[in-house]
Amino acid sequence: MAHLATPATWIVALSRQRGPLRLYQWLWLLICTLGGLAIAAPRILSQPIRYETLATVQIDVAGRYHELYTDSQPDDDYRAVEAQALELLKARHPDLGGPTYAVRFAPQSDGRIDIIATGRTPLEAQMLADEAAETLARAVRAAGGREILRNLMGWELTEALQGRQPETTFQRLLREIIRTQAFPLNRAVEPVSAYMTVDQLPREELSDLARALEVREEQLRRIDIPALEMSRTTATSAALRQIDADLLRLTAGRQAIRDALAYLYRNLSAAFPPDAPSDAYRAIRASLPERAVDRRIPLLLSVATLVGLVFGAAGVAVDRSAGVMRKILELWMYRELIRNLVIRDLQVRYKGSVLGYLWTQLAPLLLMLVFWFVFSAFFQADIAMFPVFILVGLLPWNFASEAVSGGTRSVIDNAPLVKKVFFPREVLPLVSVLSSLVNFVLSLPMLLLVMAAVQAMYAPLRATGNWTNFSWTFVYLPVLIGIQTLFLSGVALFLSALAVRYRDTVHLIGIFIQFWFFLTPVIYALDRVAGPLAQLVRWLNPMASLVEFYREILYGNAVAFGQIPTPNLPALDSVLRVLLTALATLAIGYWYFQRRSGEFGERL
Repeated sequence: MAHLATPATWIVALSRQRGPLRLYQWLWLLICTLGGLAIAAPRILSQPIRYETLATVQIDVAGRYHELYTDSQPDDDYRAVEAQALELLKARHPDLGGPTYAVRFAPQSDGRIDIIATGRTPLEAQMLADEAAETLARAVRAAGGREILRNLMGWELTEALQGRQPETTFQRLLREIIRTQAFPLNRAVEPVSAYMTVDQLPREELSDLARALEVREEQLRRIDIPALEMSRTTATSAALRQIDADLLRLTAGRQAIRDALAYLYRNLSAAFPPDAPSDAYRAIRASLPERAVDRRIPLLLSVATLVGLVFGAAGVAVDRSAGVMRKILELWMYRELIRNLVIRDLQVRYKGSVLGYLWTQLAPLLLMLVFWFVFSAFFQADIAMFPVFILVGLLPWNFASEAVSGGTRSVIDNAPLVKKVFFPREVLPLVSVLSSLVNFVLSLPMLLLVMAAVQAMYAPLRATGNWTNFSWTFVYLPVLIGIQTLFLSGVALFLSALAVRYRDTVHLIGIFIQFWFFLTPVIYALDRVAGPLAQLVRWLNPMASLVEFYREILYGNAVAFGQIPTPNLPALDSVLRVLLTALATLAIGYWYFQRRSGEFGERL
């Protein structure tokens, strides 16, 4: 009985077949080595040039800002400050966060925080590091200033409740901030009995107060008031009154914050010199980086070559151990049987149907219309050319669903054939996959027609002078179809053998496919799912990556209505990962099928 070689037995398996490697095995090693290099080289060689530099912020974690650290380690309060600093930086630099333009913080136990900035040029990296360090120092001070402001507003609230009029301009502004709720706090403002005015604050507390107001003013500045005013045109009378009240409160609150800052600058000299030593300041400015970050091109190319060679050696080991090439040649000898069974499967599928073959076009088209109606009418899907977006994911999914459900039943449904005729049993699940593949290929012309029609009716595309958005990336389609076929063949082989041993598998597979459907981004865009969860789905569900690949080459990335998606090639390292997963699935499925195929006659 054939078995699968494991890494621990590769060397033994390689030597099991006496004599030198055969020609096809040498060719396999060469193809795998060159393939690993070819797949990885574009990503490795196209790494962007980037520069890194470092600035440092020093904060007093033993005294004034001790709440940011617990047991000499940054706690949740510190992480909230860091998140606020990043939010401010991203508002000023919308492209922040990519591989060539990024900031990361490295807090140390002594209160020193290293800010590592990445830029496309040395000057850009230096300027970003200095700005990020200043922003973080301001955010630290703002965290302390919020409590000071809450206490000041608490005293002012006490004065107001006792009927006293404000004595200074700043007191009047504090009352306006309270009235307009311009400064939200994690705890509500409460009356306090301790007398407190802004001119009595120590210099460090005054600086914290000003920084808190600066951060809030920058947040209010980003609110799109014209957009709120535009919403008045479609609002009901009740909503209109609420919008007008919100606009008045927002405008008055923002002005009160600005006037309070101006008062602190003018009367109390509360400007922030970021490099002046204090309880939170920029201790070290960034230097101009002299050279780009090492891209390690020779090392990465060597690793890619080695990975390809190891993969090829594993394939040779499996072939010498389990006779894979012999089994492939045996299946090739039965190609006429496979062809006849595929034709029979297609004929049975449409037997008695008036429309016959046209159902390969109509079924996915009608299902696409159902999803389009539901998501447009009830969920307000804001994706450009949504019918194309749906259909490009739906066709590969239908291929997978049909292949898996048909493959699971393939051996059981052909029990008389299995018991009476000798032929390789692997033929049956492979026939189910191939007949589903034929259906998939036959539905591609309909996909092209729908794409052309939807693109021709899409006004933003016509505004550019183009009627269609077809791309040369279509040529990548056979590669993806081949990878998906390998993966589904492995799944079908495994499940068909499992179904013979455990008949409940046939009943459970429908539920599994429904669950699998919602884990696959057919009707939604995976890039709109939270980052860690999306990455987990990609790694655990090869179909999620495959649907994304199909969508990327035929449609492009999901963009909002009004924008134009641009088809592109998927990342080659991601394609390699899915290819390896497909081959591993095929190997496991074939191994399990071979182990159980001897029981088929008895169990059927």
